[in-house]
Amino acid sequence: FRMITLQSRELARISPRFMLVDICMPMDGVLKRNRPEVGPVNMPVSNASLAVIDERTAELPKIYDVSFIGALYPNRVALIEQIRRLGVSVAVNPHRSDEAVDFASSRSNQPTYLDYMQALAQSRMTINFSESSAGGLQQLKTRILEATAVGCFVLTDDVDRTELFWNTTDYGYFRDPQELPALIASKLEDLNSLEAAALRSKARARQINDSSFWGGIQQGLRARSLPLLDRDRAI
Repeated sequence: FRMITLQSRELARISPRFMLVDICMPMDGVLKRNRPEVGPVNMPVSNASLAVIDERTAELPKIYDVSFIGALYPNRVALIEQIRRLGVSVAVNPHRSDEAVDFASSRSNQPTYLDYMQALAQSRMTINFSESSAGGLQQLKTRILEATAVGCFVLTDDVDRTELFWNTTDYGYFRDPQELPALIASKLEDLNSLEAAALRSKARARQINDSSFWGGIQQGLRARSLPLLDRDRAI
């Protein structure tokens, strides 16, 4: 990452037409002081892909209170058990046909993308940990865009990423994993409000899934007074 950043700064120094686009982080001023860049923008999802997802997930009932999809580190296993002791239905990697119980099993035999999206669609809520695999940095994880697109309410620990795209009332924020049990319990106490928030976040996701990436680039080009994209040709 550092090498790419250094190389990009050199290209930015050479060419005023060079522009940085990032799907996770704000980028203004990263390459040159006070120079606008583009980010974060969502990883684009085509309307054709959304149609396939809708065909798979339409009319499916919510069968999980909460889902967790990801690697099972020991601290996460303990947290999930703590939530389950509240009587909450927690599905771990529900897109899998087998049962993952530890880190190794959670990383093998990965199912299809549609299996993954169906699992999110059948969850009232899903847990998102935003820390980058590089460590120490929070990212706008693609799962937030995916979960909201199928009407799943997101619980996330990112401080200032999700709020760039969604109203803060349309997702749940936790500072520390130990806050999750109480947060989940409070959301389940008012299912009508939870479902309404999930529908609002879904509408917002569908609004930006196909437009945020190219729209963000167009805005960046305008801010830099650079030639705009021919969007049809770009796609």
